[in-house]
Amino acid sequence: MNSNKDFLIYGKRAVYEALENNVEIDKVFVEKNNSFVENIKSRVHKKGINISFVPIEKLNRLTKNNHQGVVATISPISTLNINDLEKLINNKKSILLLILDGITDTKNFGAIVRSAECLGVDAIIISKSGSSPINGETIKSSSGGIFNLPICKVDHIKDAIYFLKENDVDIIGADEKGPKSLYDHTFELRTALIMGSEGSGINKSILKLCNKSINIPLQGKISSLNVSVATGIILAEIKRQLF
Repeated sequence: MNSNKDFLIYGKRAVYEALENNVEIDKVFVEKNNSFVENIKSRVHKKGINISFVPIEKLNRLTKNNHQGVVATISPISTLNINDLEKLINNKKSILLLILDGITDTKNFGAIVRSAECLGVDAIIISKSGSSPINGETIKSSSGGIFNLPICKVDHIKDAIYFLKENDVDIIGADEKGPKSLYDHTFELRTALIMGSEGSGINKSILKLCNKSINIPLQGKISSLNVSVATGIILAEIKRQLF
């Protein structure tokens, strides 16, 4: 079960979305006598997937009590490379991409994926190192949204930025010290938004490559937002303006 091919996902929404998106599922573990996962059980049976009814203690051991009564094993999620990204954006009049610089927390990453999928982002770009892993916690936090949204891994974020600029994509950095409010900025049809970590924001060398940097105007005493919340706010404004 813990071989290189096995990858645990858990939570009702995550497993449901995996089933809906025809993800290759090896086996599903369901808590005995749990009536709240009947819909999932029926779908598992229809697809002919191996299902095992187990005591809750086994699920707790697998997922640290964070499973909602259902766990599944799947193949690792595939990601795009820079060449795949070129195919994705080629000849598209409008494109919305999200670049994450230094987002390492799995729950934040998953929540960002969830918002990005809901708001029509075409792909998320992350670096191969210094980024959150794609694991069961990520998938659960994304409510399964990661199954519907391409993730592109690159060696260096700068490489992705240079590539996107060559393909007429406007690079916008979110920076609390940015000179312009996002509500005063006019977004282009082909836009890539960069979000940095909560602790240090976008790396300075990357921020210098942005065409523009914007801020979210705040009125309370707390000076910053959770990065997943901030991402959702900016993406919603981009969609309001353009799509």
